[in-house]
Amino acid sequence: MNTVAPSTRPMRMAHGAMRESWLRRLPGWRRLVARLQRRRHDPFSTLAGLPRDKVDARPHLLVIVPWLPIGGAEVLLADILGSLKAEWRFSIVTTEPGDNVLTPTFAALTPEIYHLPDLLDRRHWFEFVAALLAFRGSRAILSSGSRFLYANLEAIKSRFPAIVSFDVLHNDAAEGHLGRALGVRRHIDRFIAISERIGRSLAEGGADAKAVTVIPNGIDYEGAFNPQRVDRQALRNRFGIEEDAFVIGFAGRMSEEKRPLALLAVTAPILAAHLRARLLVVGDGPMTAAFGKAARRAGIAGRLHHLPSLDRAAMPQFYAACSVLALPSRIEGTPLAMLEALAMGCPVAATDVGDAALMISEGVNGFVVPVETPVALTPRIAGLVGDDVMLHRMRAAARQSIMKAGRSAETMLNSYRTLIGQAAER
Repeated sequence: MNTVAPSTRPMRMAHGAMRESWLRRLPGWRRLVARLQRRRHDPFSTLAGLPRDKVDARPHLLVIVPWLPIGGAEVLLADILGSLKAEWRFSIVTTEPGDNVLTPTFAALTPEIYHLPDLLDRRHWFEFVAALLAFRGSRAILSSGSRFLYANLEAIKSRFPAIVSFDVLHNDAAEGHLGRALGVRRHIDRFIAISERIGRSLAEGGADAKAVTVIPNGIDYEGAFNPQRVDRQALRNRFGIEEDAFVIGFAGRMSEEKRPLALLAVTAPILAAHLRARLLVVGDGPMTAAFGKAARRAGIAGRLHHLPSLDRAAMPQFYAACSVLALPSRIEGTPLAMLEALAMGCPVAATDVGDAALMISEGVNGFVVPVETPVALTPRIAGLVGDDVMLHRMRAAARQSIMKAGRSAETMLNSYRTLIGQAAER
């Protein structure tokens, strides 16, 4: 029988204890080494050296936007990405703190959504984006209104000279998106304007005409936004509105550019003068509290039906329940709400923003007034209250106008696929 000499047993016991002690300390040493490495290098530099995804052969598109709230720009982006999904894989990066209610909608398109304000200290944002571009082997960037992207695009293009940059512009406000985009126009390969008016503003601001593509917004007016598929009277019951009411609708974010307080200035006199008039509002945002307070002060809160949000699939029902849609915005491109309402046979009363005047014929399918005087809409809308013959005629004209213009979602999305597909070829 083999035995261990008494003199060697203490040595082996000591060696075992030392080994166990070392194993217990090993995780701590590993964490210390990682901290030291982070001090010597930026925290994402190693990502650039990781192998690219060889399983999925689709080219990669990095999407950079301020946030993902419920808004026309975000709904459009979801439609665009949905149409690109078969040909592209993509990651989404948001760069502004705030409302990201539509995150679940985009999560159905890609698992890679990074809200940088919630994820990292700002000093690491650039290296994170650079590492993501390198790790995914991105072919293109699709952006819209991100101040971070505009501030860092030159550096990104310097590090990744082959990458193609697309920027979608939703309005032509010189002090906002348009001005910042033009400031880095040498580094944007293709401006995508959602209206002719924005396209002209880009050219006037110094953008190369060859770098500007106008892709007008479009909707599914044969399918989802088809009034023949809904029961108008039944829908009013759903929203708690009497069947014989005259309903003024509003759909938009409760924010300064949409001017919800101007909406009250336009509609309050109508509600005061006509007991059967109602205001049906869908939207939420930073001005929600101020809007509610102003409605109470105007004495119309009892006839205001305010829904903070509504599922997109239910939006056709919303428009069908309205007699007229009011859009008193300060700035717009081609608002989806306008196109959707017209398609549902709902006349639109709007300020002269974006391409509103191209789609709305005064007194035919709606009304258009100067941006500076939204209250000029009041007598126009009031003239429809009780005039069922005129309202019926305008409903039919509204539906016809969107069909005649050919603003279909299929045409729009085909244009995006063709344009962005050129980046994959490069």
